[in-house]
Amino acid sequence: MNRTLLLTTLIAFSFSFARGQSHKVYGKITNTRLEPLAFASVQVKQWKHGTVTKENGTYELELEPGKYDLVISMVGYRSQVITIVIERTNYVQNIILEPDDSKGLSEVVVKGKVRDRSDEIIRNVIRRKDSIQSAAGPYSCTVYIKAVQEDSLKIKAKKKKILPDTLKATAQAIIAENTELDRMAMAEIVLQLDKAPQGSKEERLGVTKRGNTDGLFFLSTTQGDFNFYNNLVKTPAIAEIPFLSPVSYSGLLAYRFRIIRTEHQGNRKLYVIGVKPRQISNATVEGEITIADSLWVILHTRFKLPTYHLPEYDFFEVEQTYDLIADTAWMITRQQFTYYSKSNKAKKSGVTIATYKNFELHKQFDKKHFGVEISATAQEAYEKDSSFWNQNRTEPLTQKEVRFIQYKDSIYRARHTKVYLDSIDRVINRITWKKWFWSGQEFNDHEKETHWSLPPLPGLYQPFNFGGTRIMAWAAWQKTFPSRKWLWINPNISYGIRNHDVNGSISVRHLYNPFNRGIVRVSAGREFQLIFQGDAWINQIKRSSVYLDNAIGIGHELELVNGLFLYTDLDVSFRRSVSDYKTNPQVDSLFGNVLENNQAIAFEPYNASYGKIRLAYTPRQKYIREPREKIILGSVWPTFYVSLRKGIPGLFNSQVNFDYLEFGIEQELKLGLAGISTYSVRSGSFFNTKELRLIDYKFQRRGDPILFMNPNEAFQSLDSTFPVFKRFYQAHFVHEFNGALINKIPLLKKLQLREVAGGGFLIAPERSLRYVETFAGIERVFKWPFNPLSKFKLGVYVVGSAANRFNNPVQFKVGITTWDRKSNKWR
Repeated sequence: MNRTLLLTTLIAFSFSFARGQSHKVYGKITNTRLEPLAFASVQVKQWKHGTVTKENGTYELELEPGKYDLVISMVGYRSQVITIVIERTNYVQNIILEPDDSKGLSEVVVKGKVRDRSDEIIRNVIRRKDSIQSAAGPYSCTVYIKAVQEDSLKIKAKKKKILPDTLKATAQAIIAENTELDRMAMAEIVLQLDKAPQGSKEERLGVTKRGNTDGLFFLSTTQGDFNFYNNLVKTPAIAEIPFLSPVSYSGLLAYRFRIIRTEHQGNRKLYVIGVKPRQISNATVEGEITIADSLWVILHTRFKLPTYHLPEYDFFEVEQTYDLIADTAWMITRQQFTYYSKSNKAKKSGVTIATYKNFELHKQFDKKHFGVEISATAQEAYEKDSSFWNQNRTEPLTQKEVRFIQYKDSIYRARHTKVYLDSIDRVINRITWKKWFWSGQEFNDHEKETHWSLPPLPGLYQPFNFGGTRIMAWAAWQKTFPSRKWLWINPNISYGIRNHDVNGSISVRHLYNPFNRGIVRVSAGREFQLIFQGDAWINQIKRSSVYLDNAIGIGHELELVNGLFLYTDLDVSFRRSVSDYKTNPQVDSLFGNVLENNQAIAFEPYNASYGKIRLAYTPRQKYIREPREKIILGSVWPTFYVSLRKGIPGLFNSQVNFDYLEFGIEQELKLGLAGISTYSVRSGSFFNTKELRLIDYKFQRRGDPILFMNPNEAFQSLDSTFPVFKRFYQAHFVHEFNGALINKIPLLKKLQLREVAGGGFLIAPERSLRYVETFAGIERVFKWPFNPLSKFKLGVYVVGSAANRFNNPVQFKVGITTWDRKSNKWR
């Protein structure tokens, strides 16, 4: 043991000894609705010290064995004293605080330079919150949604024709209006919403969309619940973490309140209160809230969400109206969402209005009514005529929206005639020099619903390949069916100039069941493949990672029942070494002969047939049902999987014979204001290695020297890549704080940084290896140039590790993560 390690061990031992045999006391504090309470006080009565809960309601203490009284208190709740006995294990103590209705207004003391009753007013609303939320009971209502978006991306103006002066102004006005209408998108939805404490469910009764509606927000109530009576406002479609409501006891500590003005509604006084987050706040909103005197209910809100937590938007504001329904419950009756994204001179802006009517309060629902299907849309909903919309449209159309509908409907009719579609095909299929040298050539056939894509000519030249320059050609063919089924074919072929060899492949994918994701895959080809696929780039660029694979394969995937997926594959490979290929050490590799073992591996050619079966199950997987497809939303449960890969001897003269079994668990945990955690745990082993070749080894990949690799899959500091044959155990954990720590520091909050941390371990008994790593990083979000909806995170990370077989210094790495709009996740 070297001196440094010995000194570290002695210090750690001394520290542990000084503290004695302390144990962890931890848990979560919630209200009666099981919502987490932030900033609640947890005091140890005997020691006169304690802690406060985090934003997700959790707390943690270190206590030596003994008997203690914990005093739990928070403004607006009854204090509790709980006696615990610590023995020789950690102690879990969860606590539910009940609201304290005994304190009247006379007990409220407001301190400050200027007397302002805003805090007192907010407290009155908070005290009434439970009764306000329970007044409606389980209920149903009809929701009308109108979403409109305008795309102000500049469109290159066409060369103007010379017109007589008398027609010039009129023509320019028509062109300008049509151009403006072309950039619009609009959707209208009518749905029935059922809501109860155990969940919510919607049935979309009518849906109409015009233009490109992909960027529209709130086309379904599943995209967010903006009720500010809730302690946490959850908006999964636009932000990964929820926002802290000002109308909560935690909000009293996170926000500053000030009465902006008073208004009168009949004989009642209304208070308009400005809401601003404190400097140490994180996931908070900013705006104003209107509260009725003596009733202490919310009448109106207008809040702006922080762009720090919005991957897609540069501005997002929600405005709400609350009304008394059936003289019983105060409910949201109107919401307006205003949002935009901008980049340089381009801007995408939108406004969505949602109105709520036809409330049925205290409704009785069947026990099985609220399940995993939380939204459903039948085909008939997309076929509603104008009379349906005239009857159900609660928000009038503007003159511009009326013109847009008329324009799009007339354009739709014109653009779906055979003459027009033939003319479009002629434009697309026209061969031009610009297409061949820049964008690529396309060929479309609207009658057969097929589409060909060919690459531009410069893309055919590929200088950096194994064995030298190759001339490569590829194509993509696809056919989309009205049933949302599709067929995709991708052939390619390449010629190596130095070795005069021809490679190529063809892959076919057919989606035959859009609802259950039934996909058949067929492939065949002769291509260079990598032995160390997915390894650090320093290994992937080596020639020793390359071999020639002549292969055919077939695969299938299908969701058997909700949440249970079955994947099957059968492949036959004729594997060949490329050690006899001619190479140029200065040209074929970016690093020449600088890298060690930078020559292809020589081995005798052989055939290999193998199959793979993977079964993955996610309990209680929620989803949205569309007429011909299923949109999966995820689950609060983890995904369990088991995978078997078998080398099949004898099939097509296969010379491999092995069996590899792996199983694991993976999950994403949304921890409210504290951030998001993801983890994966897996274990695997070969239980048959009679004929196991290098290419089929199970490798543990080394860390990349510069790039921060995917922390959910790879280890950052392994000193080498090595195979494992017997059982191994590995785990990965990543937590994205999303500003929960950094935003507590006002100076750092202005820098728009965000923190991430995690770690992992690997136990490989056959190598007597025990490895553990931790990492922490700082990330910042940037925009991709010229695309207002695309963003990426650039991060700097520090990695530390410990192992019993090697020593690793602390490493610094960089990484890039992009935002996936389809899944609303960073990838």
